[in-house]
Amino acid sequence: MDPHKRIESHWTETWRQDFLASLVVFLVALPLCMGIALASGAPIAAGLATGIIGGLIVGFFAGAPLQVSGPAAGLTVVCFELIREHGMAALGVAVLLGGMLQLAAGLLRLGQWFRAVSPAVIHGMLSGIGVLILSSQIHVMVDDRPRENGLANLLSIPEALVKGLPLPSMEPVERRRERIAFLQEFGQLHEQQRELASLVERSTTRHGNEALHEFQAEHLADFVPRQQAILEETQAVQSRLAASTIAQADRPSDAAFLSAAGQATGQLAAALDDLQEHRLEDADGSQAAASQSLANVLNHLKSHDWAAKVGLVAILIIIGWQVFAPKKLRLLPGPLLAVLVTTLAAWWLSLPVLYIEVPANLIDGLTFPSLNVLRDVSLWDLSVAGMMIAVVASAETLLCASAVDQMHTGPRTQYDKELAAQGVGNMLCGLVGGLPMTGVIVRSATNVQAGAKSRLSSILHGVWLLTFVVLLGSLLSMIPISALAGILVYTGFKLINWKGFFHLWKTSRTEAGIFLVTVIVIVVEDLLVGVVTGVVLSAIKLLVTFSHLEVNLSPAVTGKSGHERARMTLSGAATFLRLPVLAAKLEQVPPGTELHVEFDQLDYIDHACLDLLMNWSKQHESTGGRLIIDWGQLHARFKENGRGKTNGSVASSSSGTPSSEDNPPATRVSTAARH
Repeated sequence: MDPHKRIESHWTETWRQDFLASLVVFLVALPLCMGIALASGAPIAAGLATGIIGGLIVGFFAGAPLQVSGPAAGLTVVCFELIREHGMAALGVAVLLGGMLQLAAGLLRLGQWFRAVSPAVIHGMLSGIGVLILSSQIHVMVDDRPRENGLANLLSIPEALVKGLPLPSMEPVERRRERIAFLQEFGQLHEQQRELASLVERSTTRHGNEALHEFQAEHLADFVPRQQAILEETQAVQSRLAASTIAQADRPSDAAFLSAAGQATGQLAAALDDLQEHRLEDADGSQAAASQSLANVLNHLKSHDWAAKVGLVAILIIIGWQVFAPKKLRLLPGPLLAVLVTTLAAWWLSLPVLYIEVPANLIDGLTFPSLNVLRDVSLWDLSVAGMMIAVVASAETLLCASAVDQMHTGPRTQYDKELAAQGVGNMLCGLVGGLPMTGVIVRSATNVQAGAKSRLSSILHGVWLLTFVVLLGSLLSMIPISALAGILVYTGFKLINWKGFFHLWKTSRTEAGIFLVTVIVIVVEDLLVGVVTGVVLSAIKLLVTFSHLEVNLSPAVTGKSGHERARMTLSGAATFLRLPVLAAKLEQVPPGTELHVEFDQLDYIDHACLDLLMNWSKQHESTGGRLIIDWGQLHARFKENGRGKTNGSVASSSSGTPSSEDNPPATRVSTAARH
């Protein structure tokens, strides 16, 4: 029996190594699952659910036994846009559709085709995603909200730096704790108001139908109880605020905060009045104003300076641990250490920053999809999102599997099986409202480096994630959001492949240009348009490469025998695309001339060009001329290139004459013209 298969099938022989490796992978996966959920605009539970499914389910069926699956940074952009526009339920449906496409592709044995993408596009895609993650999470790292798109996030980075640079002031402990409590309460109220404003906006869309317009106006009454509850809770929080130590402080910032809280109550009352009076034209605007007023309260209450310092400390710990950690402790992941240190510091100092909101149990934090989503979101939009998830997840998974194969000598990846397993995993993630999953390089590399020998390590890491969430999930609420954002800022920076770009620049300026354009379009437009642009540019480059042909014809001279001789040199790729150029040059050859064709600088020649030369030679012979081709040189040229960068489409027998047994059809027509 093959030793690698034996290792994989008999876990009893390797369980010690796999057990220890699974603990290390769990410690890496925990902060990344939470951080990626945060970057996607999804509940923390969605990221943890995907990590658990990636270990417990996909680990059993994976075609790459040592690869670890879970939520990936490469899909945060797609998820964030979909959640912002249509909500978590729509994301679940899109992930389900993406998983179905992956499963079908795996069963149809299309796994290898997902790898047939130019490296410039792949690296450009990952770098573009890295730029988007970095630029958005810098805002989250200062307890601010990301902007509406990638370009806005990038351009507003200086604004985030200005908020985070000042040195924080140390308030009394009691006031800091009060500020944390009010941050959490106003944050929950703001989220509730944002969700209500989104529902009202969808319900107030004008359609030109008066009967429908009347129905929409009456339907506004359905939102009154929710708006009433938000207003009453805001008034209760404001009453407690008036009796707090914050209200007794003389600082201008606190006075502005109290004023903003009073304005928010007034805006919420106006929004409630519009709903009660069925004012369809005004309800949308008053809802948006109420949501913005609560956001203003949070902006006055947040300590951007403290949040920035927490995120910066997390980044410095990760970098410092990689550089200075003793070799024996390197298996302890830097991101986990960063989370532990910043969490303990924030708890000890009672820092007034935003913390993770964790539901009472995992299921409460999940949004299960339903067919009701189709009422608000078109099937086309969901299908496009599902296709994008399937393509990006498959490409990232299979590229990761190839990289993991180079790290160990164990069982090799079965690409179709891996793709099908990822499809099953994403279908389950969609059904439970989780994030989409891929094979992830950070956790997979950690798994190999920690000594894993079989798929048992990946499965056990899912067990540890589930155990932690069930037994110790409440501890997650102590983690500052800015610490996870700092980890993602570092992750985004690492995704930007600077070395790959400079390598491409040295070897191929065109490939470097495709890389750069892909990144720019992803940041300015969106991920799908950027990837498609990169693929199209790669196809154009390939077309240009295989259509470039230079034909140089020297003037005819009279030889010793009295016959005129001319020399034609071909360089580049002689394909049917450049057939007119070659034909035009042949027409310039004087009748009766002995034409010598040289292939020294030719990279490729196809059947069409050889056929043109043969047919032209027959016509040229009728004028007393001859076509001279060194078949031995042509054979040697393409036999050598056939081992390297070009396709050996021309060959000959050992005697120098092309044979029908060892040559492609493109060369068999050429025997008639050899002299």
